Amino acid sequence: ALRKAFKEQDGYYRHRNVAKLLFMHMLGYPTHFGQMETLKLVASNSFADKRIGYLGLMLLLDERQEVLMLVTNSLKNDLNSTDQYVNGLALTALGNICSAEMARDLSPEVDRLLSSGNPYLRKKAALCARRMIHRCPDLMEPFAERAIQQLNERNH
Repeated sequence: ALRKAFKEQDGYYRHRNVAKLLFMHMLGYPTHFGQMETLKLVASNSFADKRIGYLGLMLLLDERQEVLMLVTNSLKNDLNSTDQYVNGLALTALGNICSAEMARDLSPEVDRLLSSGNPYLRKKAALCARRMIHRCPDLMEPFAERAIQQLNERNH
């Protein structure tokens, strides 16, 4: 029934159907057919869609998947968003599914958010930077100065 709903392209219920798909995934059923639907939700403008899309992205995909390259542009757009919660979703997802290529491509955005005036975004960006350095150790230098500043912060 979910495959049929995905083929009908009903955008109104897409986030509900992906949530059902994630439940099926947690039960152990194969859910590879829903990967593209999660990417469509991530690219959406609605926060509710993005939230379910990023959750699906973190559960259904890992750094070895080919379709992960398609999400890099959406992550970049969300990291440059003016909404702190959209930034937080993108940082959390990037920290969980980051590959070495994504780390190199998106490190300037994470570095910019490390120096944000918002403590929420700085904390999320620090955790994301740690995962990026783990995946791509040559990024240690750009993040080293920001890490020292973060450790000296009162709100860390």
